[in-house]
Amino acid sequence: MKDRPKITIIGAASTTFGPKVLRDILNHPQVGGCRLCFVDINEARLAIYSELARKLNLYLEAPVDIEATTDRRAVLAGSDFVIITVDTGHYHTWQQDFTVPVKYGSRQILGELGGPGGMFHSLRQIPLHLEIARDIAELCPQAMVMVTSNPLNRICLALERHANLGPILGLCHGVEMALYLFLNRVMGIPGDEMEVTAAGVNHLTWILDLRRKGSGEDLLPLMKERLSRMDGDEQALSRKLLEVYGYFPGTLDSHAGEYISYAWEFYGIKGIDFSGHLAQEAKRWQYLKDLANNDAEWDKFEGAYGDQSELSAELRLDPFFAPRSWADTLAFPIIASLTVNEFRRLPAVNMINTGQINNLPRGIFVETPAVVDGGGIYPLSMGDLPPPLAAFNRRDIDQTELIVEAAVQGDRNLVLQAALLDPVAESIRQTEAMIDEMLRLNAEYLPQFA
Repeated sequence: MKDRPKITIIGAASTTFGPKVLRDILNHPQVGGCRLCFVDINEARLAIYSELARKLNLYLEAPVDIEATTDRRAVLAGSDFVIITVDTGHYHTWQQDFTVPVKYGSRQILGELGGPGGMFHSLRQIPLHLEIARDIAELCPQAMVMVTSNPLNRICLALERHANLGPILGLCHGVEMALYLFLNRVMGIPGDEMEVTAAGVNHLTWILDLRRKGSGEDLLPLMKERLSRMDGDEQALSRKLLEVYGYFPGTLDSHAGEYISYAWEFYGIKGIDFSGHLAQEAKRWQYLKDLANNDAEWDKFEGAYGDQSELSAELRLDPFFAPRSWADTLAFPIIASLTVNEFRRLPAVNMINTGQINNLPRGIFVETPAVVDGGGIYPLSMGDLPPPLAAFNRRDIDQTELIVEAAVQGDRNLVLQAALLDPVAESIRQTEAMIDEMLRLNAEYLPQFA
């Protein structure tokens, strides 16, 4: 690995992933001195992120070189790592992905990753990612490609099968969210003090082991005992699956429920608060603009960095830059370890199954823990999943393979085949009508079906 790796981030100016990159510049000094290329179609936002990165450079012993462009081809050559984090339409198309299938009787709970909504999300995303992949294959064919876009496992499989790329990693926070936002509260143990082992496919993993760091104490019995005594609706689906199958989903109700036919009984059919998310995005963006353009706001941030108690209540709503043990980009810890030969265990990495999960098909992406050092990244072997859990995963895998081919070929019948495999499909006639309406509504994103 080069002493100064070149990292190109495509989709760098989002309001969620972009701040994580800025935080990681501070929190992973091992990548100091790297060449960092921001790529995004929004030139105004790129300017804000570039200014913030320049300000953060003041705190680095080895400042990063920063370049920003709307033309990815201008910076891809020589890249050692390419991080892809892009979406098509985002909340507008997601709202459509949810409401239209529900109108036709689909009992999907979110419509982002699973269900008919997740299928159309995939059909839009795969062609866009293949376009990006063609440029990578031409200009930096040996780069490690890190995908954080959703639906992650479907995008990764499309790139593996239909693009000539170097190693592909899929990176997702699902398991960490379960550990740091739920299990830590239930068990009364900080997330940093626990080591979780979960395996399966992205957004449908299962916790197979939970240990206290340092002592190695087995925490699974405590986890199961605490969850069995919980009342109320919080993670009711995941708790029921634990009761029935003996294993708790590693991604909680909102993600695991997208692949389970009866999830609606526990989660409801309500989608997300789209207007609330848009309002929060606007608030985040205004905060970032103020930090970049208003020296007084930057002085507040500068004085409080590393001590969130000093931030105002308003700024604590989104403390993007605070040092945290999780919720970074996941890409930068890997890059740091590869660059300086630092051993690190990663709770979840999506890689091609070469045997890490024995009873899932080879050649598809599975999610397991991995370790990384200067020699490379290595997924941990999980053996066999318990048969019922593997059955849940195989159904998603079969549908994923059909969706990838449908997106590449623009084949409506393959879309129908995939939709009818979905656990929330109940009526072939309603499914066909839904597909035809969604193809019309998404025509600008799906020219391959024209």
